[in-house]
Amino acid sequence: MQFSCIEDVAAAAAGASLGKLNLSLVEASVAGVNTTYRRRSTGQAMTVRPSAAFRARFRNVLRAQLAVAGHEVFSLDAEVIEEVRPPPAGAPR
Repeated sequence: MQFSCIEDVAAAAAGASLGKLNLSLVEASVAGVNTTYRRRSTGQAMTVRPSAAFRARFRNVLRAQLAVAGHEVFSLDAEVIEEVRPPPAGAPR
């Protein structure tokens, strides 16, 4: 629930939607809220996720406090996303 709006942000940022079939939900969990953007023409991809500090700060926001927390997110100066880099070739997963 806490991170359910991430799909909405990805859709708005990329102009994508489930209905246009250019946005898909593959797997979601609080431990692994990753969003991958892929350029179809080149296959180039980038995966991002909420930063550790962002996840820790907003993990247990009570439903009654969601509006206040949402306004706080808009005023954040710190980085709220981080790139997820794949492990080096041959590294154990």
